[in-house]
Amino acid sequence: MISLNMGLVLEWDPPQNTTNTLFNYTAEMKGWNMYKPVCLSSSSLSCDFTDKVSVFGTYQLRVRAELHGETSDWVETEKLSVDEITEISAPHVQLRSRKGQTEVDITDPPMKKKNLRDIFGNISYLIRFWKDGETKKEELIREQNRVMLPRLEPLVNYCVEVEILYLSNTSQTSNFTCLTNTSSNEVESWLIAVVLLVSFLVVLVAVVLIFLAVWFGYRGCRIIFPDADLPEDLKKFWSQRSSILSAMQESTPVKEHFCELRILHKELNSSQDNQQIEGPIRIQTHKNEFCIGADVKQSSEEKSEMIITTEQKPLLAEMRLW
Repeated sequence: MISLNMGLVLEWDPPQNTTNTLFNYTAEMKGWNMYKPVCLSSSSLSCDFTDKVSVFGTYQLRVRAELHGETSDWVETEKLSVDEITEISAPHVQLRSRKGQTEVDITDPPMKKKNLRDIFGNISYLIRFWKDGETKKEELIREQNRVMLPRLEPLVNYCVEVEILYLSNTSQTSNFTCLTNTSSNEVESWLIAVVLLVSFLVVLVAVVLIFLAVWFGYRGCRIIFPDADLPEDLKKFWSQRSSILSAMQESTPVKEHFCELRILHKELNSSQDNQQIEGPIRIQTHKNEFCIGADVKQSSEEKSEMIITTEQKPLLAEMRLW
């Protein structure tokens, strides 16, 4: 009787000393109470009961030989349960390696009734791995179907084989699969420490520079724009000066008027050449009544006519020439 992956097949041998005789065979199955034929008058030496059984049922099988209307006695099996006698085939194993680690990907074999986990619930995987060319093997038992192998050396060829553990049985062993582990990209701890130290120093220097820049900028602003108030006298002086300047810029220039003045004097006697004479001299104007008159003291040494131009004023002005 053969049961693989929840299938059930009954096989038998022909009667003894009947090498050249062709027999037919009938096989039957009993579940609860009575036998039922499954294979009738078949020349095959096996009968497949897989479609007639359930996963957790208990059954008994029997078979007999037939020749020219005559039959042999029934040959019966013991009662059996498929889930207890079945054998599980080997799982499919695939290896992947990345960044110095190798992952084992396990695929359960297909069942003829339901699937493996539905039948047996929690199952486990026995994983054996070893360096290629060595006999010492390491073992892992995991419930996950994807397992990362620990403690592998980079650039070393490793081989793996897997068995399925269910109830108190084990499945067939998978063919061993080998793969070279990739190089590790892990950074040395001392290099990490150096990088952290350099980063800390760079940040510290940057913070100090920023602090100094802000401090000197603040001091410069305080010097250019001090917070202290100016004295009241200085404020008043600057406000008056600003108002005068603005008034001068906004006012229209005043047009000035001028008058032409002629100063007449008399010739002096020779006896009096060296004497200084003072006397009123009339000033004749040629412009308008705003031009002024003046009393002029003239020295005897001055003999020529003098013309003086003065600014127009509404008041009387006095001129003296020496």
